[in-house]
Amino acid sequence: MNRLELRLNRGRHTVWWRTLLAVLIWSVVCWSRTVAAESEHRLTILHTNDLLGRLLPEPYFDEADWGGFARLAYLIAEQRSTRADSVLIVDGGDALGDSPLAGMDAGRMVVRLMNGMGYDALAVGNHEFDYGLDSLRIRASEANFNVLSANVRVAPDSTALFAPFVLVERAGLQIALIGLLSPQALKVINPVKNPALNIDDPHLVLKTLLEGPAGRADLQVILVHMSAQEARDLVRAFPQVDLCIAGGFGRETRRGAGEHVVRFAGGGYLVTTPGWGTFLGRVDMTVRREEGRVVLVDVQPRLVPISPEVPQDQTVASLIDQQQETAQRVQQQQLGNTKEPIEDAAQWVADLIRTRLNTEVSVINQGTLRSLTLDGAIQLETLANLVRYDDVLVRVEVLGSQLKAMADSSAKRPSRSQRLVFSGYDVQISLIGGRPLVPEEKYQVATTSYLASGGDDYWTKKEAIDMASADWITLKQMLEEHIRKYPNLGRWDGVRQGGRSVWKNSTKLNGSLSHTTLDASASRYSGVSFLGGHDALAWNGQFESRTSYLSQRGTLVALLRSGFGQLRARSSLREAVDRLEGDVLYTWSQRRLAPFLGLDINTVWTAASGEKHPLALRFKGGLHKKWAPDTGVRVGLAMERDQVQATNVMGLEIAPEYKEEWRPGNVASSQAKFFWGVRQRSTLSLQNFNCLRIRLLGNLAFTLDANLFLHRDSQVQALAVKSELQVGLGYAWSEKWL
Repeated sequence: MNRLELRLNRGRHTVWWRTLLAVLIWSVVCWSRTVAAESEHRLTILHTNDLLGRLLPEPYFDEADWGGFARLAYLIAEQRSTRADSVLIVDGGDALGDSPLAGMDAGRMVVRLMNGMGYDALAVGNHEFDYGLDSLRIRASEANFNVLSANVRVAPDSTALFAPFVLVERAGLQIALIGLLSPQALKVINPVKNPALNIDDPHLVLKTLLEGPAGRADLQVILVHMSAQEARDLVRAFPQVDLCIAGGFGRETRRGAGEHVVRFAGGGYLVTTPGWGTFLGRVDMTVRREEGRVVLVDVQPRLVPISPEVPQDQTVASLIDQQQETAQRVQQQQLGNTKEPIEDAAQWVADLIRTRLNTEVSVINQGTLRSLTLDGAIQLETLANLVRYDDVLVRVEVLGSQLKAMADSSAKRPSRSQRLVFSGYDVQISLIGGRPLVPEEKYQVATTSYLASGGDDYWTKKEAIDMASADWITLKQMLEEHIRKYPNLGRWDGVRQGGRSVWKNSTKLNGSLSHTTLDASASRYSGVSFLGGHDALAWNGQFESRTSYLSQRGTLVALLRSGFGQLRARSSLREAVDRLEGDVLYTWSQRRLAPFLGLDINTVWTAASGEKHPLALRFKGGLHKKWAPDTGVRVGLAMERDQVQATNVMGLEIAPEYKEEWRPGNVASSQAKFFWGVRQRSTLSLQNFNCLRIRLLGNLAFTLDANLFLHRDSQVQALAVKSELQVGLGYAWSEKWL
């Protein structure tokens, strides 16, 4: 073999080995890529929340015909058609209620359609309880998906209502789904239909679950129904939770204003949708296994609009059409007729709410109702057209300053739907029930749970108020009951005109160290009760109770004031302070200048042996001038009757009063009565009470009282002076009832 052939043979062998080596390297690379690919898992989670049984499309702000279960079913089928084994479908609660169409069969149609769409789990929300606990249990038994509520228990044995969590397999991953409900839901769940429900702290329950099998799954996904702040706090407290799908945030107040994705520093995600079936939420997750750990490589959340461009699933649409036909037959049922057109429907509804819930004021947002004139026949369908958002009616207590702020904010709103309609509160002249609004006074207000929960941002979290559901009646139910009661309906039939009469009481009880000073002339006026007592430094008890009845025609006020303290002097006790006064006053109107009639009674607790108790009655009448709710002056004619001496004095009484509250519980007040009289004897007297209260804790306050009393009449011809300085602690409380 020559050298040339040898070189050729060697070249051929070299090429063969190089080829073999390249094939081996290529195989290793492909194998490693295959292993890497097999260690990655791609999961898609489709989620909804706050569907509220809206089977049919509805307006989404200024656009009509969004949402609907037929479009939702089409989208879900389309999204899962290619990778059904890696798609999970869940709901964050409030799916079954509260639409009339879904309510026809207590949510049965909703469950049937969710079964057909392939839902895997539903977290119980507060509207799941709309049809009652027994009905909810039946719906859960009909569901092919898991109904979850980890922290809801039912008395008397505190058994769990439904399963706390479920483990599901998707895309080669074991996923723990946990359902949690806010304890605040108890405020809006009807206790009559759902007796003995308890909702535990979600934090404590979740901590326990994550320490068990749920915490050992590849992924932890919690389905919660609670406020946005509650959900954020929960995810921050548990960074091991990979994804939180939330419902219950409430409907957006402005289009696109809601926050639908939150990523936390710990790595977890919180997602939600605007609700009402207007969007389908989608979360695409890439997960990798690394050294026995599951790592989130990528998370891509987004909202898929369920707009009019989305086709409808024809099977689902047919089922909804059948339900709608049945509903229409019911909706055409006639309730009554109107005597005359009711054009101000929103104001009429607000007046009716105030009457039905028996409150001083009612308020609704105009967006709750559609602009509609009630004229002629009224059917159930008429109410469905009138009421855009059927909501539970609630009673709340609201400060006058808050009501004023709401009215001011309403006037500035560019959106008509967010403006407010008041009943019982004249915002133009700031009168409530014909009486001036008092900023620091609490008023009974009827409204919808939407507004009371902070809807349209009229109440901030700092001003959060407690709601009391009113007989668990909704706006539409109230209207239906009223029209059935008055089938030949007039504008004011069954509606209270004018303000609501109110009873108020404020009571103070003080214990103080009192220094009493009297000059020598005081002892000569033994028949004048407010001069009773002795020079002394002694412990003193004071009691004052003011009860008022306020109506549109006028105000009746009854004041009872008492003081008593004793000091041991040698072998006996003597009174340092001894006073008992009553004052009844009726003012005919709440105008700034109003006529009044009144009666004063002055006496003492004790009397010297063999002597009668001094007793003076003063009848008076005149005009009352007010500059503020608790600041003004009364000027009138008066007749004073001394029952012991059997004398009558006619004269003039001037009674200024002042009160200033610069912070809740911190009050400065002054009341005086100046009387000048003639007839059987000339009389000049002054009773002046001044008080400073500094709030310490709750209803307990530091008190400082400085009182001055003067008296002179023609029988004694000497001016008597008495003063009291009292320092101590007081306890005050107030009540108001209708």
